[in-house]
This record gives sequence, structure tokens and C-alpha cells, in this order.
Amino acid sequence: MDGEGDSSTVGGDKLARAIRKFRFDPDIKAIVLRVNSPGGSALASEVIRSELESTQKAKPVVVSMGTVAASGGYWISTVANRVFAEPGTITGSIGVFGLFPNVQKLANENGVFWNPIETSPYSDLFTISRPKTDAELGVLQRTIDHIYDDFLKHVSDARHLPVDGVKEIAQGRVWSGSQAIKLHLVDEMGGLQAAISYAGTSAKLGDNPKIAEYPVKKDLNEKLKELFKGSERPPVSKLDPINQELKALEAELHTLTHLNDPQGIYALLPIGIDWK
Repeated sequence: MDGEGDSSTVGGDKLARAIRKFRFDPDIKAIVLRVNSPGGSALASEVIRSELESTQKAKPVVVSMGTVAASGGYWISTVANRVFAEPGTITGSIGVFGLFPNVQKLANENGVFWNPIETSPYSDLFTISRPKTDAELGVLQRTIDHIYDDFLKHVSDARHLPVDGVKEIAQGRVWSGSQAIKLHLVDEMGGLQAAISYAGTSAKLGDNPKIAEYPVKKDLNEKLKELFKGSERPPVSKLDPINQELKALEAELHTLTHLNDPQGIYALLPIGIDWK
């Protein structure tokens, strides 16, 4: 997500601050970034990537890909000195899209109407109160194309591939880790420990360097406090269709709250998004 994120997401600003702190900490000799993400906000991805790029000039940055490292997850991986993936890692998905909600019909049906006053032709470009005009869609498409070109260039520069070659394996397509290594999108098959060993060797710390984890893992006490904090909603009966619908709506709204890119542009595997 753009900004600080929450308990289930990574905030671009928050992670970038942490990386910057590690860059200037003389006791930290290398960074291993564990990526397990389908992506998200294009801006947040670039904020993280940019900070990692500065850090990589000062000390080794190694990426270890988990189950999925796609779209924004791959975007932030492009600056690593070495990228490790598992054979079954879902990676790639080099592509972006725009998502611009329009609630006019829903609002009008519930008695809510707008009477906007515009100061320029595009002053309410990001309004959710009406559909976009063709001219507005043209502006947004040019922005999306520009960000996609940036993504292609990041991959081209990092992986030493021609841009035209990257285009052939991009367009939002996903690859397994085994395929990705043949396409030169990752460097080596291996898990987190292999990445840590490589980072330790690169920083001349040996194969078993001392590790400091971020974020700090919570102990059992803290996890139990979080688990029992507040009141839990009782289980929804399969025979209670109203609550079932409310629960489904709540889940969709929770997903939408994470889509907070200020330009409405995402490098994201569209998993869990119900297109209508």
C-alpha cells in the first residue's frame, strides 16, 4: 500500500524508512529482502525500489522470493545483487493497470447526487461520482503507459535484457521460478537460507552471518493478546443469507481499502478483485 500500510500489508513509506535506516547503520552489512507479495500500489513499489537502489550502492541487497513475487513484488526485486526463487514461485507479471471506482449508480439509487463545480477540464479527474469521459480515459491511459514503460526499463536495466526482449515476457504474464530462471528474471534457485548465505559471503561475513530480523517477530504473549483483543463476530450460519452477503461485502470493502495508490495505478496480480 501507499503510505504506512497495516497489519496485513506493506506500507511503501514505512518499509522505505526502515531500509534507509539499515543503509546508514554501520552494523548492518547486507540486506536480505524476503518477498512474498502479488504487488499493489505502483507508487509504493517505486518508493521501495528507489530506496533499495540507493542501499544497493552501499551494501549488498539480496532478494529471496517466497510463494509469490509478482507485479509490484517483482518491481521491488529488480535492484538486488542476486535474486533467489523457488521452482514453484509465481513471479513476473510485469504489467500495470488503472482502477478507478465509479459509485454514481449506487449513490443515485440511495438518494445521493452530486453537482460539481470545476475550475478546469480535468480538475475532478479522480472523482468517483461519475464515469470517466473519453478525454479523461486518454489522460489516464497515457499515465498507465508511462508507468508500464518505467517498469520495463527497470527490468531491462537490472536483468541486462533489451527492452524489446522484456516486452516479450511481460504484458502481465506470470512464470514459475523454474521458467523465470530460463528467462533471466531470477538468478538462482534456492530458499531464504541460500539467500542469507550469499549475502553473508558478499559482505565477507562467512556463510553463517548474525541475523537481525525486521519486523521483529512477536512472541506468543503478544500474539495471544492480539488474538483476543476486541470481540469477535460470531460464526455466520450457512442458513443466514443476509449475514452471508454482509460478510462478503465487508471482505470486498476491506480489499478496496488497500487499493490506495494516489494515481489509481497498480502493479498487482488481480487476485481477490471481483471485476464488474
